[in-house]
Amino acid sequence: MSRGQVQLGVRSERIFKDLADRIIPAGGPDYPGAADIGLTDTMLKQVKGIPFARRGLLTVLWLWNISPFFFSLKFKPFSRLSANEQTMYLESWERSRFMLRRFAFMGLKALFMAFFYNDPRIWEKIGYKEECLQKVSGEEAEGIEVAP
Repeated sequence: MSRGQVQLGVRSERIFKDLADRIIPAGGPDYPGAADIGLTDTMLKQVKGIPFARRGLLTVLWLWNISPFFFSLKFKPFSRLSANEQTMYLESWERSRFMLRRFAFMGLKALFMAFFYNDPRIWEKIGYKEECLQKVSGEEAEGIEVAP
């Protein structure tokens, strides 16, 4: 972990990285995952200046870690599940018939995705160009009507 970012303990950092890797897995060179771009490190750098960010993040990670005790038959914390079990567990939240479980997972997924798609290396893969408002040449502009 580098300077200038929120510090987590070894176990909390592992849970954070496991969540990121299960939510955004790598799919090869053309489909990078969370680990390929150092997503969790980026996220920790971004929340450094936010008051109580470390405490809030640790609380969320702790809750996700103990949630299998209450919502699965594994009776192991998330951090002790195999990679396949972690994926299946998160998918059960995504497909749950209980709205609050689906919403909790959607919020977690949205957080990871927001940071993931804000990375310029991902922009390149999806064809996004930062300069989306480009000047239009005179010939192209002739047929465009501008609203008052």
